[in-house]
Amino acid sequence: MWSPIPERIAAPYLDVELSRFLLLAANAIGVLVGLNFYLGQMTTRGALTWPLLVDSPLSLCWMTASLLTLWGLGRRYYPSSPFLDALNTIAFASMVKYGLWTAFTLNYFFSAYYPDVWSYWGILFTHLVMVAEAFLLPYYGRTSRFALGVTACWFVANDVADYAFDLHPHLRSATTGPLPWVTPLLSLGALALAWYCLDGGRDDPTTL
Repeated sequence: MWSPIPERIAAPYLDVELSRFLLLAANAIGVLVGLNFYLGQMTTRGALTWPLLVDSPLSLCWMTASLLTLWGLGRRYYPSSPFLDALNTIAFASMVKYGLWTAFTLNYFFSAYYPDVWSYWGILFTHLVMVAEAFLLPYYGRTSRFALGVTACWFVANDVADYAFDLHPHLRSATTGPLPWVTPLLSLGALALAWYCLDGGRDDPTTL
């Protein structure tokens, strides 16, 4: 496993229930704020398209679901199963992909977003925190070829929906610019990072 977050910083959020609860509460607030952002688009689209539309809130939901599994399992003997591996892989890769996607978009279309200083910095900060939070997962999560395949299929469906059917987030720009090819590259990068970081969880599963 690999994570840029030192274990002394990650451990309280993974092992201390109060800290984990506060993180989950912050994620829940993030989901609500994110859904509010997408509300205008959601009302004009069928409900079946919503999972392909609300990228960042859904990423936080997967991350939250992953953290919730720690309550009954803990890190010491956290198991590997097709379901858990897929959940942890899609949570990790989605948090990284959509956190970086937002940071790239804000800065590529900088002149369209920066006049709204509070929104620019607030959105940028929260999405970079999403990327950082993803790196808690290598301390207990694993991946597999099956999990990577599931995540890859989801990313392909999402990217096609975004740019072939216009389900990407509303932009303050008349065009999508380089996003139709940057987004698949971010998908590949997030998958590669998941493969590298979630390579079986802890090196020694009997120790923390």
